[in-house]
Amino acid sequence: MKLVVTVLEETCDAAIAVIRAIELPHDMVEVRAEGFAKIDFDALRAATSKPMILTFRSTGENVGRGFSRPPPGEGGLKPRPTFGNAAFQAGIDLIDVEWHEGVVIDDPARTVISHHDYDGVTDVEAIMAKMRALGCAYTKLAATPRSFADNERLLSLLPGTVIGMGERGLYSRILAPFRGSELAFVAATTIAAPGQLTLQRAREIYGDEPQRADRVFAIAGDPAGHSLSPVIHNRLFRAKGVSAAYTIASIESFDEIVDAFLRGEPCGLSVTTPFKEDALRIDAAVGENARRARSVNTLVNVNGKIIADNTDVDGFAALIGNETKAAVLGKGATARAALVALEDAHIPATVYDRTNLHTLAAFDGDLIVNTLPPEADVTIPRCHTYIEAAYSGPPRTVDAQVRITGLDLLHAQAVRQHQLFMKVFDGL
Repeated sequence: MKLVVTVLEETCDAAIAVIRAIELPHDMVEVRAEGFAKIDFDALRAATSKPMILTFRSTGENVGRGFSRPPPGEGGLKPRPTFGNAAFQAGIDLIDVEWHEGVVIDDPARTVISHHDYDGVTDVEAIMAKMRALGCAYTKLAATPRSFADNERLLSLLPGTVIGMGERGLYSRILAPFRGSELAFVAATTIAAPGQLTLQRAREIYGDEPQRADRVFAIAGDPAGHSLSPVIHNRLFRAKGVSAAYTIASIESFDEIVDAFLRGEPCGLSVTTPFKEDALRIDAAVGENARRARSVNTLVNVNGKIIADNTDVDGFAALIGNETKAAVLGKGATARAALVALEDAHIPATVYDRTNLHTLAAFDGDLIVNTLPPEADVTIPRCHTYIEAAYSGPPRTVDAQVRITGLDLLHAQAVRQHQLFMKVFDGL
C-alpha cells in the first residue's frame, strides 16, 4: 500500500505551501487542481521529491481548463493531451483520469484511472472490469456504501484500489489497505472526500506499513465514525505481531453485521451505542459482566464458538479509586456497566436519570460517573472524582480534583477487550 496525501487548495501557491509543510512519512502526493485558475507545473513538481499525482476532478466547470467534454451520452471529461504533456514534461509522475464509457487514455503507464460514485455502489463490478482492461498504472474505484453488504462488495473488487466513502464506507476504507489495496488517499489539511482520514490518523492506524490481515475486527455502532478504537486495537495487534486489522462498521441496524460475524468476518466486535442490548441476544457464552450489566460490548467468534462479555465493567473497575459514595448519570448500557463495577468495589451509588436529574445539585458524595451523551445539558456539582464516559464532545466545565475522560475509559476497557480478541489466535 502506498500512502497518498491529498492536497486540496484553492490556488497552486497554497497547494505548494501545504506540500512543503507535510512532515509525517508518506509515499506520494496527490494535488487536486480543479480549483486552480492557473497551474505552475514546474513549481508543483519542485515542492516535493515524492511521486506526484495531478488530479483535475471531472466537473462541467473544468471544461476549457485542460479538459474537454466527451461526445454526447458519455459521462465525465477527458484530459486534453496538452494537460498531460505539460504535467509530464515538468516531471509530474501521474495524472488522474475519471473513467467514462469510451474514455481515451494516451499514456496508460502514467495514468490513474478513477471512478467515483457519490450516491451509492452501482455497477461497480462491471466498471472495475472495464477500467482494469485499460491497463493503467493504477485503477481506483470509490463508491458510497449504504450498508455493510455494500462494503463487502467493494472489498471483493480487490486487487486494485477501492475506497468506501462517507460514514457507512469507513469499514472498507480502513480495511482495504490491509487487504492489498494499492493506494490509500489521506488528507493533508482539507478533507477531499467524505470519510477521508487525515495523514496523522492513517499513520496511527497503519503504523509504518499495513501488513496483510487475515482476521478482521471492528467497532459496530450508529454512528461510529468518531471512534478511536482502530488506533488502539491496531497498535495492540502490531505489538503482538498477529495478522489482524481493526476497522469501523458504522451501521444502521445490528442485523446488517450479524450474519457476517457468525461466518467469521469480522471475527471480533466492539459493540457501542445503540447496539449493546442487541448484541446480548446473540446465542453466545455470556460472561458474568455482560449478564449483570444486561448488555454486551464485546463479541468474539472463536472457531464458531461465540463469546459475549462487557469490558466496560473492567474499564470502570480500573479507574475508580477509594471513593465512598457515587452518583451515576444515565440509565443505559454504559451506566449499568458502571453500576456493576461500583457494586464490586462496594461503593453505594445513586442513579440520576430524567426523572430525578434536577436533584443532582444536592448530591453529597465524592464520585460522579456521567454516561449521558455529550450534548446533554447538565450541571455537574463539585466532587472529588469525575468520570465522563463520552469522549466525542467538548469537555464539560467541572469542579473536580480528579477528572477521568472518556478516552481514559476507552483505553481502560480495551485492555480486557484485546485479551478476548486474542482468543481468536489462541484458540481459547
